Amino acid sequence: MVAVEEQLLFMKELGRLFDEYALCEDRELKKEIYKDIQLIGEAIMTR
Repeated sequence: MVAVEEQLLFMKELGRLFDEYALCEDRELKKEIYKDIQLIGEAIMTR
C-alpha cells in the first residue's frame, strides 16, 4: 500500500513529467518519459 505522502510525491512527479513530455521534441526521449508516466501511474493505482 502506498502512503498518502508517497502518493502526493508521485502526483507531483507526474505533473513534472507531463510538462517535460509536452515540451519534448525528441521522439525517443518522449517514449522514455511516457514509460515513466505509466510506471508512476501504476504505483499510484496500487493503493
